[in-house]
Amino acid sequence: MKKTLAAWFSLIALCLLLAACGARDGAASSSRAERGKPRVAVDSMAVMLRRAPAANASIGPDGSLRIDDIELPLPQAQRTQLQQLFMQLQMQRQRTLETAAPDPNMRSVGFTTTPEISALQNAVLHDIPSLQPYQESFGNLQAERR
Repeated sequence: MKKTLAAWFSLIALCLLLAACGARDGAASSSRAERGKPRVAVDSMAVMLRRAPAANASIGPDGSLRIDDIELPLPQAQRTQLQQLFMQLQMQRQRTLETAAPDPNMRSVGFTTTPEISALQNAVLHDIPSLQPYQESFGNLQAERR
């Protein structure tokens, strides 16, 4: 009898614990949907272009372009354009994070484009055909806190 009662108590406690761990008001599904949106994520060392189902593309500080971790050979003029875009995005990221409220969860912060970023974005989308699938991503710029 005592073993059965202890087993039932353990089962009920486990169910309550699992229920308490679940997200409230669909927060998990909304955050998953947010992560699935096309975006440009700017962190301290790279600019990531994300758009499902396309592979991730990254722009390095030297103007290198990698799609699905494969570096694409680019003429120097295009590398220079990507390097300038990288620098402009980094500067805007820094300005955004300086004024953003602290977040213990380290969530990214959306930021707006500048005329310089828009001009460089249009140039690289025009000059580098491999970036065409990521055009929609530039509508959602995110400053990563890392």
